[in-house]
Amino acid sequence: MFEAVKQKIEAEIITLVSQNQHLITDFVGQKASGLVNDDAAMTNFASKLYAMLPLMLRSVVSQDTFTSFVLDNRQRLIAAITAATQAPNEKKP
Repeated sequence: MFEAVKQKIEAEIITLVSQNQHLITDFVGQKASGLVNDDAAMTNFASKLYAMLPLMLRSVVSQDTFTSFVLDNRQRLIAAITAATQAPNEKKP
């Protein structure tokens, strides 16, 4: 059950990244590797992402739970975010 919730949250994050790529690229872009090891920056990033989640999801998942999820899964999330922010650049000639 929790795995399904984790997958749904991760899918929502990836969707948000895709929709808000122009906002996230400047924040993450070159900083991704440093962000992984910085709990304060990851907590700040999680707070910003949490605010972008749909209200329905925020009503089910507390900000503390979401932040813990982000911190626990930071490697996967940063990899997905980095891939999402680099994909358009790779397509350009």
